[in-house]
Amino acid sequence: MKIIKVDPIRPEDEKIEEAIALLKNGKIVAFPTDTVYGLGVNAEDRKAIDGLYEVKKRPRDKPFVLFLEKKEDFIRFAEVIPLSAQRLINKFWPGPLTLLFKASKTCPFSLISKQGKIGMRFPSHPIPQNIMKRGRFPLAVTSANLSGTLKPLSLEEIKKTFDKEIDLLLDGGETLFGEESTIVDVTCLPPRLIREGWLPKKQIEQTWIKKKDILFVCTGNTCRSPMAESILKKMWPERKDKIKIHSAGTAALTGSKPTPLAIKMMREKGAGINLHRSTSLDKEIIEKADLILVMETGHKKEVLNISLPAEGKVFLLKDFALGLKEEILDPMGNSEERYQKCIREIEESIKGLIYRIS
Repeated sequence: MKIIKVDPIRPEDEKIEEAIALLKNGKIVAFPTDTVYGLGVNAEDRKAIDGLYEVKKRPRDKPFVLFLEKKEDFIRFAEVIPLSAQRLINKFWPGPLTLLFKASKTCPFSLISKQGKIGMRFPSHPIPQNIMKRGRFPLAVTSANLSGTLKPLSLEEIKKTFDKEIDLLLDGGETLFGEESTIVDVTCLPPRLIREGWLPKKQIEQTWIKKKDILFVCTGNTCRSPMAESILKKMWPERKDKIKIHSAGTAALTGSKPTPLAIKMMREKGAGINLHRSTSLDKEIIEKADLILVMETGHKKEVLNISLPAEGKVFLLKDFALGLKEEILDPMGNSEERYQKCIREIEESIKGLIYRIS
């Protein structure tokens, strides 16, 4: 095993590139995470994952955890995303929390359990973050010990255990927490604590006590976002008392009425918005929201310009709900046909949204 000392705060590019080259060739690399040292492989390489099972001596019914390159990537791999899970992500990622989701069809097959679940984590340690960012692939990760044995307390223990099995160990010094991640199953309501790690049970459970909050965002908050707000309330009446559903605009003039065509079209749908008045998007509204769904890419950029911590909870409506990286264009100033098309797109998205978060 080759050991390279790496700056844990600002990992040197050439050392990260050496690790990436090995991972792209199906090799196993050891590195520090925010919890304990881990063994990782390219999550898109099935043979490498098979090799990690053999080295770890781990039963196949205990899949590895998927480390995410970006916080928002979890929507690619989770079929259902309850708002309680979204709230845990908002509060504890990046960090020592692993969440078990119902796996989507795009998940690496070798990381899905017999129950159809996948464990995901967005780590805060710069070394795995840099590997994934520069390599442009997620990692399949497990702790750097043999299955069933205690977590490694030193680099010497890792070297002694895996000296002939892995090619590279990135020595980043001591890990931040020194304790394994907390694991929560979010496929059930309320979520179920599987393993209490660095994050205590009480802190986890307090996260989803308050009323949930879904925010729709467009430009003027006079057609698309209030229509989406109204349609969700109409399609999901049993939840509107438990979830705050509202909307705002990135360039809204506070107090403006909806456009006449928006009022007319929504009245025909039995979802009136004539009493709606526009709200200007601000930092407080963003930070209180659990999930922010926008109509255009520019809206997402504006949300993040106002509050960068919103990353991971702001998505294109079509992307989050339907897995389509498409915008819903502004019908303002156009014909009834354009409004009808816009409403159809929103309705289909809301149906997908209700499935995804319910």
